[in-house]
Amino acid sequence: MKISGECFCKAISYESELDENRIGICHCRDCQIISGSAFRMSSVVPVDDFNFTRGTPKFFDKRADSGSVRRLAFCDICGTHLCSLPVDNDSTSPFVSIRLSTAREFSQLKPVSEIFCDSRVSWLAPLADSVQFSRMPTRS
Repeated sequence: MKISGECFCKAISYESELDENRIGICHCRDCQIISGSAFRMSSVVPVDDFNFTRGTPKFFDKRADSGSVRRLAFCDICGTHLCSLPVDNDSTSPFVSIRLSTAREFSQLKPVSEIFCDSRVSWLAPLADSVQFSRMPTRS
């Protein structure tokens, strides 16, 4: 599915090809803090399937619990967090994680999984028909 999106002030926009089977919700504490909510909805796509089409984001490098570093991209005007990217083509995480609330197609995108469910807030029930992971799933 082709999607496009932008930050709140429209200074930065992007487009991407998205696999609808890779849409998920993250309940980790980082996502809660960055989103200002109980969770964040995102999807991972190969680096080659994501492109900024207007503007240049600012970046903040964040070390995950796994030890890998992800480069968080945001608008330095309005503060909208757009995605995370690998740092210097880091082969351990060669994907872009798009923050789907910024997508024009947001209302059409349905999560199929939830990760870091151990950090889910107590008042939020699991999403029906989604695969649940207590932490970050590992590749096999």
